[in-house]
Amino acid sequence: MSHAKEKLEAFVTMSISVSQLARLRSRCDVQQGGWGLLGFRSTEDELCDLVRSADILLVGYEKITERVIQSAIDLKLIGVSRANPINVNHDAVNARKIPLIYTPGRNAIAAAEYTIGIMLTQARNIISGDRYLRGGSYLGESMKEIFRENPTADVIWDIDGDSPYTRLRGVELNGRTLGLVGLGNVAVRVASLAKAFGMHVITYTPERDSDRAAKLGINIVSLEQLLSESDFISIHCSVTAETKAIIDASSFLQMKPTVYLINTARASMIDQKALINALQKKQIAGAALDVFWYEPLPKNHPLLKMDNVTLTPHLAGATCEVPERHSRMLVDDVFSWMDGRIPRNVFNREFIS
Repeated sequence: MSHAKEKLEAFVTMSISVSQLARLRSRCDVQQGGWGLLGFRSTEDELCDLVRSADILLVGYEKITERVIQSAIDLKLIGVSRANPINVNHDAVNARKIPLIYTPGRNAIAAAEYTIGIMLTQARNIISGDRYLRGGSYLGESMKEIFRENPTADVIWDIDGDSPYTRLRGVELNGRTLGLVGLGNVAVRVASLAKAFGMHVITYTPERDSDRAAKLGINIVSLEQLLSESDFISIHCSVTAETKAIIDASSFLQMKPTVYLINTARASMIDQKALINALQKKQIAGAALDVFWYEPLPKNHPLLKMDNVTLTPHLAGATCEVPERHSRMLVDDVFSWMDGRIPRNVFNREFIS
């Protein structure tokens, strides 16, 4: 004989903050596993076993396949701590009319700050300067009294001949034009930060964003105009059939030779061969990339040998604040659903009553 549950069962594989886990446990019987608890994603077989009696499934990066969803016979709600729940089989969820909640904008602040950070890093050769020093270039002789201060009032690096002052001289953001491809949650914050640096901001984005652009004082322009006028181009749109390889070989021909290309979104929006060619031929000044066509980046990738690029391993959304933010967003929506209210962020809203 089956017995009614005293509390709904929630199985959690996402990275969840201590405060929000306590909130969830106040109303649900919570079990944890997977990446959020162990640092390794659960396999499909493991998930099928772990979620069998779960009413609520909160995941981060595990793939929730049709088989996993079918295994969870009591499943009533799925939450994904990502801006786009692409790791969930939508057809299987919709077939069972299970609401799918998610966390759009959870890392928008982090990604926006990072975008400005690697833009500055590329424009001012910050990483190159660090590499030169650690590699032994532009250094003085070893000193016995390492903590003795230079008695000269004017302490400067050697600027004669081949010096870091001339070799690594960069450009300022102030007064430059930033072109944003897309105007979503991240791009809006990038625009605000860029304006604080004194940049002029334009965007190529669908007309549905016209009110948002107007509030920010940003002109919506054609892609061709953005490519030709921008000193920095930053990618911020979602991957769709229309945006895949939106920056292709013809795009680079329209850009200024002094432009810097920034991408903290998804690599597939830039044609890989076209980018490599443009960088090798110095058609553009450089690029700062946090995302790649394969992750991790293969050790033989040509980008690794180029001195006009800044490369980082998909870190834009990685801050200490993000887990607390996405945890709170999901727990708030779980409670709304439990109380018969419509959650704020529902991916398949048609299945919310």
